[in-house]
Amino acid sequence: MKQYILFLALCINPDFSSAKEIQNPLQPRIIGGRNATQNEFPFVVALLLDRGFRCSGSIINQYKVLTAAHCLNDTTHDRWLVKAGFYYWGDTNVIERYVGNMKMHRHFETKGDISFDIGIMDITQPFEFNAAVQPVVLPRFHRRIKPGTKAIAIGWGASQLRPTLEFPLMLQALDVVTIRNRRCRRKWNKLNRTICAVGKSDLEAACIGDSGGPMMVGNVQWGIIYHGPHNCTGWGPIKILEVSRFTKWIRHFSKIPRQKN
Repeated sequence: MKQYILFLALCINPDFSSAKEIQNPLQPRIIGGRNATQNEFPFVVALLLDRGFRCSGSIINQYKVLTAAHCLNDTTHDRWLVKAGFYYWGDTNVIERYVGNMKMHRHFETKGDISFDIGIMDITQPFEFNAAVQPVVLPRFHRRIKPGTKAIAIGWGASQLRPTLEFPLMLQALDVVTIRNRRCRRKWNKLNRTICAVGKSDLEAACIGDSGGPMMVGNVQWGIIYHGPHNCTGWGPIKILEVSRFTKWIRHFSKIPRQKN
């Protein structure tokens, strides 16, 4: 079966940058991954800029979507469309919402340390929650994830980079494992507020179109994918924003109530 990768990025440059917790040329087959099943990840959305696919994100309440800040950088809210409630691209039951406002972390910058690569989109009409559309669960503030933790990264990222850029028809999920930052520093220098993860082999990695997508451990979103290895190969770890460092920030701008977990 043809395999796909699911991480999400902003630019054509592949060096891209119910709840218990608070809520070289590539081969033509892409790097790991599997097709998601219906309603398996009801919190994942596709983000379209000027009606063209750009990034992934996750629903955090009826009016808010979580994604990577670099997806939103140098754009205006009226250019965005959020698609939710579907797992294959031809689904006619897709839910579409326009964006009324956007918020990037005030410390986010495109040069230097991009460890604040997190943003929130406000939609103009609320999501109606059902089996296909649900909010994601977020980790408690400053709770840490251990190296060696098995996780799943999810998104609509590219299924092929060369000779032409192609995207999968179905939502993709990829098994990854978190690694120690000491190992990750061989590839990346600055790792503040960052989780590093790798696939099971060098044929599993991140690619264009997966920025903003969630990394899940169980039903909890521990990460936001924001930077992957060169040329979408598995020759380096994937950088993932550590969501637990920003739970208070997300609550503040999303009015998510504190939960006991």
